[in-house]
Amino acid sequence: MGRGRSDRGTPDSGQPAPAGRPARQPVGRLRPGRTGCALSGRAAALPTAATARALRRGDRRPAGEGLRRTLLAPRADRGGALTGRVFALLVGIDSYRASPPLRGCGNDVAQVAEFLRVRVPAQRSPSVLALVDHEATRDRVVAGLRDHLGQAGSGDTALFWFSGHGSRAAVPGELWHLEPSGQLQTLVCYDSRHGDVPDLYDKEVSLLLGEVAARDCHVVAVLDSCHSHGATRNVQRSVPDLTTPPAVGALLPELRLAATRAPVEHVLLAACRSSEVATEEWLDGAYRGLFSWALMAAMHRLGPAATYRELLAAARCEVERYASRQVPKLDPVTPGIVDQPFLGGRIRPPASGMWLRAGQGCWEIDAGACHGIPTRVDGNGIRVAVAGTSDEARIVRVDPDRSVVEPVGWEPDEDVQYPVVLSRVPVPEVVLAVEEAAGPTIDVVMAALAASGPTGGPSPYVRPFVGAGEADSVELRLRAEAPDRVSIRDRDDVPLCADFTGVHGDGGRRVVAALEHLAQVRLVRTLVNPVSRLTGAVSLQLVEARPTDVTAPAHRPALLPGADGAIVLRYHWEHGRWVAPTVFVRLHNDSGRPLHVVLLNVTQRHRVHAGLFPGEDIAPGSAGAALYGRPVEFRLPAGVPVEPGAHTRDLLILLAAEEEFSAAPFELPALDEVGTRRTRAPLAVTGLLGRLGLAAVHRDAGAAGTACDWLSLALTVVTEVPGSTGLSGVGRSR
Repeated sequence: MGRGRSDRGTPDSGQPAPAGRPARQPVGRLRPGRTGCALSGRAAALPTAATARALRRGDRRPAGEGLRRTLLAPRADRGGALTGRVFALLVGIDSYRASPPLRGCGNDVAQVAEFLRVRVPAQRSPSVLALVDHEATRDRVVAGLRDHLGQAGSGDTALFWFSGHGSRAAVPGELWHLEPSGQLQTLVCYDSRHGDVPDLYDKEVSLLLGEVAARDCHVVAVLDSCHSHGATRNVQRSVPDLTTPPAVGALLPELRLAATRAPVEHVLLAACRSSEVATEEWLDGAYRGLFSWALMAAMHRLGPAATYRELLAAARCEVERYASRQVPKLDPVTPGIVDQPFLGGRIRPPASGMWLRAGQGCWEIDAGACHGIPTRVDGNGIRVAVAGTSDEARIVRVDPDRSVVEPVGWEPDEDVQYPVVLSRVPVPEVVLAVEEAAGPTIDVVMAALAASGPTGGPSPYVRPFVGAGEADSVELRLRAEAPDRVSIRDRDDVPLCADFTGVHGDGGRRVVAALEHLAQVRLVRTLVNPVSRLTGAVSLQLVEARPTDVTAPAHRPALLPGADGAIVLRYHWEHGRWVAPTVFVRLHNDSGRPLHVVLLNVTQRHRVHAGLFPGEDIAPGSAGAALYGRPVEFRLPAGVPVEPGAHTRDLLILLAAEEEFSAAPFELPALDEVGTRRTRAPLAVTGLLGRLGLAAVHRDAGAAGTACDWLSLALTVVTEVPGSTGLSGVGRSR
């Protein structure tokens, strides 16, 4: 069972009132017609309610005459000018000649190809070669790396994306110098292990990518396979290790000389550590590689200015929602090449938010699956609203680059294009797996779940199933450990809390309360806006606290996430005892308008609180600090011995919106403080994000209100006690 979690201190009472908001100003003018719109600057801020009403009436002139400055001040250019072409080799293998089949690899590369088609500017002429199933033989993959990616020259970008099985193999004696561990990681091609065809070894991949990078181009590899860090899927993307080394003659002859060549840097984004397995999941209505799906989601949420390091950190947060034993990795971890944007900055920024317009016989928005809109829709799951109003439209179909919508209770003007924001997100039930023939104790819990709803019906948070029919969507497991004793585990069968005893005595109500609480916490973690004008406008930073510091420094470089996307903070040994690490937490608003910001902390005790930064306006181009600029101590929870190897984990979630909103709907107690009565919903909730939190956590849609744009960011922080008294410190600074 994982360690418990330390809860942070909360600010003193009597917080200063949020700074007053300036009156909204008109921001841009829509030109009539259905084919496009003209906005001032790079992205326009959301209009006033009066502006939106004028647009609905067909008035071509928004209220007011002036054009205010754009919503997003241009972010510092971290990737240079958008020059050169993009060459991509995408390999997805579900069907093998000599290995078990997979289900989501073809879906992975199809989504990546569509992303490149939509998001790489046409003038950069993206050249994509996709090898799927039988096309992806070892020889053709090698040829693709050499001949297709080899076309990239100075100023170009080369992308290698592999989704399929990974494995490990013994190192041939002649190549002992390449791998001191004695094992090489491998990519399993379509014909690998059929006859005398070997896997594609990590050192071969590195060699081939090095040849491409030597042409003075930017090279990145994304490997969604098992054991992928170092090379390179549970429906695992894994096949058995090879104990017999391959014949050296079957490998690339250049390997014998590899040790004498100067290393050439390229970026590697790997699905997991070399000792772990990568998984496939049922996500957004299809089987997908969990890492591929998470990385694409991070790209949509963070935008084109996000660096590889930032993308890996965001992808890790997504992966952690589904798998506790899969940790994505980044290489290299030192500052430099990984601190530039994806594909070296050659991704076109997404459209300035979303626009609703009349299509051919339907209403549509200009955002689809390629922009992160979930492909699974139902009658009320996903909605958008005209900015500054309460007029909504439900999404009824999601295409790659657009979505069909139906207005709810209002009729748009066919000659007007409406700026819209995401106003309702899916809040699905968490799937609970229950063993067949589990016995009377589980039956008691199932009966309690069936009657735990507000009106005596089934639980609105947890949907149990018995057997293997929905195994791919499981998030929680319930197991009878002994008569009158049950345990709650995650999908990887890791216990989430102490076992429950005396289940029959309270009719299973304590177990049900715990299950629903865990479901609520998961829903908080999944609250994201895939298409937002605020993309790239906010950031969350941890900064080293030095002994002489009294308040947070404004300009000290931030700590960098490690290779696994987490910031690691360590206890240090001082005067004969372990001392908990302290840092400052900064929240930056890089946009051109005030934003209301809340910082949530999801602890390993399954508590959600906003004590670090309960909610304040942050001025344009300014920053706020957690605990009013005081150092934040990250420590082990009470009762956990401070000894080498002990660790805990926090998930920090930054929420930002263009209007003030309540943090109260997101607040949840620690799991061990949950009673048998449902957590009460807050009485007064303000703002769109507050209403979204109310719907997700308390299944209460709240009163209708106006819509605004919003965004969420997440960062994992691991606090650990080093293995000896000689180790200490915090993560690396920029």
